[in-house]
Amino acid sequence: MKPIKDYINYPDQEIDYDSLVDGLMQDPVIAKFIIDNDLKHEDVIRSLNVFLTFRDEKNICSKCKGIDDCKLSTVGFTPNLEYNKKYIELTYTRCKYNRFNTAIDNIYAMYVPKKIFNASLDDYDLIGDTRKTINNYMLKFLKDYNKDNFVKGMYISGKYGTGKTYILAIMANELAKLGHKVYFAYYPDLARELKSSIGDGTLEEKITALKETEVLMLDDIGGEYFSEFIRDEVLGPILQHRLLDNKPTFFSSNLIYNDLAKSFRKNDNNLETISSFRIIERIKRMTVEFVLTEMPHIS
Repeated sequence: MKPIKDYINYPDQEIDYDSLVDGLMQDPVIAKFIIDNDLKHEDVIRSLNVFLTFRDEKNICSKCKGIDDCKLSTVGFTPNLEYNKKYIELTYTRCKYNRFNTAIDNIYAMYVPKKIFNASLDDYDLIGDTRKTINNYMLKFLKDYNKDNFVKGMYISGKYGTGKTYILAIMANELAKLGHKVYFAYYPDLARELKSSIGDGTLEEKITALKETEVLMLDDIGGEYFSEFIRDEVLGPILQHRLLDNKPTFFSSNLIYNDLAKSFRKNDNNLETISSFRIIERIKRMTVEFVLTEMPHIS
């Protein structure tokens, strides 16, 4: 979601929240939602980003002429507002132009690019030994994994543009076709959302969802702004739960295991080193590491 300052004419000026709320009330769909759910002024301000994003994406959808014309990152899906347990959530449902395989319904995607909806094992580029090894592991995982037979996930590292996200997207789609439920999130944005959830009382619910989902995929871990709270109170408990419960978890990162450990440290004191070590050891026990060096072919 865009920061609120992106919605005002002069980014350096003080945000006039009342004017933003008044503007939202001019939208009949948003006004009806607010009235139907008896939302207070402070409820709307607390979820201002959700409402503003919904309004923008809804307006984009209203001008759409077909799936090939889709301008949303959640291609083929249209935004909805939901009020659940005292917080407002932006969700997505299949749009009228969407003719994708219903397996996509098994993927809950947050902040991910369009390619997650069309990535296919058939299109996977086999250039280089590492990609061939990854391909073999993906096939083995898809063959061997079920809820009663744990198989380690993948930790895919490499420079920008090596195709790490696309590989995770392939696995998400192939698992979805087999009926498995996948939670796929762009980690830097997810971390920011989790941190912002402290104030609205929804943090524990979101952490529980990440703990319990059948297959979890975190794209670009290590690319977020460092936060001790997210490391120790959010990511650590999520990984520990999934490790003990034998739930597969996949990661992509620009950093190899050891460099990721360094990114989780604020400094080199013993406490920071131990906290970072715990995270990395959990990730190592949950995954097989693949380091991508070759760039994919571009057709």
